[in-house]
Amino acid sequence: MAVYGVHQGAVGASAWCSTVIRMAPGTADRIAAEASALLRAEGEDAVSMRRVAAAVGITPMAIYRHFPNREALLHAVAERGWDQLAEQWGRRARHDNPRAELRRTLNALLDFALEQPRLYALLYAVPSGQGNHSGELDFRSAESPVLSAVVAAVDEGMHRGVFEPDDVSEVALSIAALMHGLISMHHTRQLGLSDPEFRVLCGTAMTRLLHGVGA
Repeated sequence: MAVYGVHQGAVGASAWCSTVIRMAPGTADRIAAEASALLRAEGEDAVSMRRVAAAVGITPMAIYRHFPNREALLHAVAERGWDQLAEQWGRRARHDNPRAELRRTLNALLDFALEQPRLYALLYAVPSGQGNHSGELDFRSAESPVLSAVVAAVDEGMHRGVFEPDDVSEVALSIAALMHGLISMHHTRQLGLSDPEFRVLCGTAMTRLLHGVGA
């Protein structure tokens, strides 16, 4: 149960797009893959240009031919994560009941956040896609795969009368904010709960929220 946002320490999409160097696809993909492996195993702080270059088998200076700085590399890792996540969700069979589909979507996001907390944190640190004309990610756009799934379920629910008519994007954002807030607190050990206990808390919180928007 999660949705992706922005971390102040991450480079903006527009800044990255303006500084990234034209790269050889094969080597760049290998670099991003090794950086992703380091991130998943040890966390964002472990992803240094020197360590990634050594893992790929190139010199530290050579990596800068493909990524101008560490921020650009982390952005590439995040984009890789977004693409993989979107592909996985694209293969999911949708539930015919909008309420059940929304819960299933949020449960899948919660699974991801608990199973891959380091990648989850990075995806929240770097928006997906290039965003709107100002370089900022618009949560209403299709460039946010997580929020798009939540929006789709909420929209379907309102059309069927399962949820009260309201602003679809704002309801979806409320759901997203609730889940991300809880997950962030759990990841930083502020709740003192085990993962199973945390799942129960998220389910209860979602029940209360959906009761408020239900028809």
